[in-house]
Amino acid sequence: MPDQSLRRRHIGLGIVAGLVVAALITIAALGGFQYRRSQTIVMPYGAPIDTGMMVYLPESATVTYHALATEKPWEIVLSMQVRNPQTEALEPFVDIARSVLGVDPLSRLVVEGSAYSLHWDAPAEEGYKFISRKPVPPESDWMHMHMRLRADESFEPGSTYIVALRLMEFRTTAAYGYSDAKSWAANKYARIYTVEVPLTRLPDKEY
Repeated sequence: MPDQSLRRRHIGLGIVAGLVVAALITIAALGGFQYRRSQTIVMPYGAPIDTGMMVYLPESATVTYHALATEKPWEIVLSMQVRNPQTEALEPFVDIARSVLGVDPLSRLVVEGSAYSLHWDAPAEEGYKFISRKPVPPESDWMHMHMRLRADESFEPGSTYIVALRLMEFRTTAAYGYSDAKSWAANKYARIYTVEVPLTRLPDKEY
């Protein structure tokens, strides 16, 4: 005579297995096994982007190859407009966890900017004076901004380039409670805004 307890155990295992398979089918149908959503928010070209600290309007980019450069021979210059809606003067980007980045649409290579130029009227190309510190006046109208980035030899310029902007927040940034002073910092949990702008290839330079 068959062991009834063993039979009941087999039936129980069969029911559990059936429930697991049904659950897996349901999860798959709902997209539970798909890749996580992109960590970026793609913005339309020509739309202002409010990062919480500054408002940016990316417009275009140029790229120049410097033949005699020992490293990072590609110079990319991002052109945009920037406006400061805050009540105090602020620099247009934050160094720690860079708030403004460049991204190659083909390789997805991310490049950090280290110097920029601010001016009320758009100057000629030779009029750029790249610096590392200059604030945007409080509650300002749009200012022209150019940011310089350097890419290594592997960069292959195409017809467009991507400007990436981090969402910013005004918060306490000192670790372990050493200070309760607040400053602007990138929100590392927020998705990054990106916008694709036209890229113009300029003639090579020797230096």
